[in-house]
Amino acid sequence: FEFEDWNFLEDFILLQKKLKEKKETGSSKGGAVYIKDLVAGRPVLGHPSRSGSFRLRYGRSRFSGYSALSIHPATMIILNKFLAIGTQIKIEKPTKGSALTSCDSIDGPIIKLKDGSVRKIDSVEDAEKYFNEVKEIIYCGDLLVPYGDFANRNHVLEKPGYVEEYWYQHLKQKNSDLKLNFRKVSLEEAKNLSETYKIPLHPNFIFYWSQINKNDLDRLLDWIKTAKLDEEKLILNYQKSEYEKLKEAKRALEVLGVPHLVTTENVVIEKPYSSALLLNLNLNSFADIGKIKEKLNSFEGNVLQFINSKEFLGFEIRDKAGTFIGARMGRPEKAKLRKLTGSPNVLFPVGEQGGKMRSLQKALEDGYVKADFPLFFCEKCNKETIYFICEDCKSETKKIYYCSNCGRNFSSDNCPIHGKAASFTKKRINIAHYFEAARTQLNLSREETPVLIKGVKGISSVDHIPEHLSKGILRSMFNLHVNKDGTIRYDATELPITHFKPKEIGTSIEKLKQLGYLRDIENKPLENGEQILEIKPHDVLLPSCPNSLDEPADKVFLNIANFIDNLLVRFYNLKPFFNATKKEDLIGHLVLCIAPHNVAGVVGRIIGFSKIQAMVASPYMHAAMRRDCDGDEAAFILLMDALLNFSKKYLPGYRGATQDAPLVLNIRIRPGEVDDMIFDMDVMTEYPLELYEAAEQGKMPDEIKIEQIKHRLGDEIAPFRNFGFTHSIENINSGVLCSAYKTLANMQQKVEKQMDLATKIRAVDESDVARLVIERHFIRDIRGNLRKFFMQGFRCVDCNEKFRRPPLIGNCTKCNGKIIFTINKGGIVKYLQPALDLAENFNVSSYIKESLELTKNYVESVFGKEKERQEDLKKWFS
Repeated sequence: FEFEDWNFLEDFILLQKKLKEKKETGSSKGGAVYIKDLVAGRPVLGHPSRSGSFRLRYGRSRFSGYSALSIHPATMIILNKFLAIGTQIKIEKPTKGSALTSCDSIDGPIIKLKDGSVRKIDSVEDAEKYFNEVKEIIYCGDLLVPYGDFANRNHVLEKPGYVEEYWYQHLKQKNSDLKLNFRKVSLEEAKNLSETYKIPLHPNFIFYWSQINKNDLDRLLDWIKTAKLDEEKLILNYQKSEYEKLKEAKRALEVLGVPHLVTTENVVIEKPYSSALLLNLNLNSFADIGKIKEKLNSFEGNVLQFINSKEFLGFEIRDKAGTFIGARMGRPEKAKLRKLTGSPNVLFPVGEQGGKMRSLQKALEDGYVKADFPLFFCEKCNKETIYFICEDCKSETKKIYYCSNCGRNFSSDNCPIHGKAASFTKKRINIAHYFEAARTQLNLSREETPVLIKGVKGISSVDHIPEHLSKGILRSMFNLHVNKDGTIRYDATELPITHFKPKEIGTSIEKLKQLGYLRDIENKPLENGEQILEIKPHDVLLPSCPNSLDEPADKVFLNIANFIDNLLVRFYNLKPFFNATKKEDLIGHLVLCIAPHNVAGVVGRIIGFSKIQAMVASPYMHAAMRRDCDGDEAAFILLMDALLNFSKKYLPGYRGATQDAPLVLNIRIRPGEVDDMIFDMDVMTEYPLELYEAAEQGKMPDEIKIEQIKHRLGDEIAPFRNFGFTHSIENINSGVLCSAYKTLANMQQKVEKQMDLATKIRAVDESDVARLVIERHFIRDIRGNLRKFFMQGFRCVDCNEKFRRPPLIGNCTKCNGKIIFTINKGGIVKYLQPALDLAENFNVSSYIKESLELTKNYVESVFGKEKERQEDLKKWFS
């Protein structure tokens, strides 16, 4: 049926789309979402679509895809080392968040040094060499984005910059039989190929002509007119007295991305960039510059169109810039042992007797623990106990129930008088008896027993079943901590990998052959560490980062393996399973991988170790966990630990407690039964010219045909094999391994480095960053904490008892301890001075400054002004 009254909906939807597009391409004030929720200390790397931020490059390496994107490892270093492998970035388009990996076959940053020189950084060594000399980051470098991410988000294909693989597709269109290394082409070769086949000039020898205007080019031509050539070096006069006069011309050279050196009196452009610049301008003689300027002044279009005008050049110069993508840092990478509140070693209640540390030793000093415990009865010993198995005679006990109304125990959960009986009761137990029984069972002397074993204050499971104390003693011996379900977990950021080299994962060739890796991707027998192997869907790499601030997974899992062996031998009287003495002994063993908000664990196999703080695994492993690699984390559990120690009985009784618990075990990944987002992942070795042309025209992803996983789903095996990748990597571990955000000591240092980077990056407006930090973080935090200060509770220093209001006696009513605030002055004013300094040093609006001043006055009205301190004169003249 047709209802004319509803025809307005089509116009309404069209209007909404236009408004959304306008909003997404606007400034941060208009509301690019990625930049609106800025956090202090996490830098902005580019304002929306601004020249100089990350350049979009289509492609996927063997270490990206499935929402993970790549940048050059040198870019990670130049950006004050804030971005590490595994760090999340929030981006403008096509996705919202992505985990970062490195790729050294794309373009790195172009930087300006303190002496005025401009360099293109294409290696980690150069990045480290010039790190302290960076004055400005003119271009951040490439952001490698796979076609699959555009397809999955149904995002319009954005215009690409002209890059080597795009050029190669033009060449193949003209001569598909010509074989050459298209990434390394000399200027002479590039010129000859362009003239022979009528294709655009190779991207290595073109510049960012679309990023300057005609006035800039006019000034640059005037400067070049006075230049001289010396052994293919273009030497431009640049004396100190002419700095101001040549300011615009020098800036044009910088924005073009032409590498050059600044000497005492000259700017020197070395080959091949000198010859390439003259070729781009079609300058055979400096005497021709006058004619070029005349044509420029009468030309109607932009600089790139002028460079490509028919009378100007024999072959085409494409736009090197393409699309710029704004970004900011998200959460840092993570690889860390999970710890519950209080870092317990065992799920055993120690009540108030455990003190602030929830220490079993503290409870032993008191001689008892009073908490909720289950009820069991040993008929052989004729006594009550808290365990399924009697700690004395090792026989199975009988479950009993307690009725709180009549104070009696029953063999069933039903009281004949009052109805349902409880499976637990609050009772006082002799903790020394249970501890000594556990120590004796483990055959440990008092000297071998750990000095600190931490339990929990109370258990929130339905039946209040505790773990056996023996497990806590052994975990403490190996510095391990228990999770809510009785397992030991290691959390890590998720990263995908489709192929690896043996040298990258520290596994011997012989061991890899035992694991089933017999041939490389070229079907050659596996013989050396440089060969590329396709990862199997269940295989994972453990994080073993040498720069990590936390204990790496190889050490943690070695401790877990030793804990399990001790548990098997000492507690269960069985043979050890792992017999592991070094991390290599873990290779081949199974783990259970599980993501938050999930109840299905997936079996994985350890095949090696990366130097990255992340869970590196096949995209299928991440998809089987119902996750993508957008910067979130998942967990490893050693499978034997889960089989021995996991129990639903330990899980809290409240709603949602079963999430993040491995109730189901997936032992085989089936391609059609994983998260369907992976079906959009592309698997080609190179993108066709059709993709680049479609992107130039702004078409939708579904308008072109690119091979994706979904095209292989008819076959059980094909979806797992023969993945292609468009960009190579020398080593997946190359780049920053630990973000500066984690290594900087405090928030003040983080903000200082954040603003330092904001002033360096050409694509970032530092005053807007200062505004966002103050507005979105500092002021909200100060005002929020100040509001909470007047609504806060109080707590006891000794027993940690909480009070809504302080007792009239002035001390704790439970232990007579000291009562203190839960929110103090320091927590309120910690960001006040940094916010005031930002407002002072950067050009923020008067509104922000006045808001800060009002906030400061409000804080001072509550806590009073800081007293002026008289300083010794020696301080100023030391």
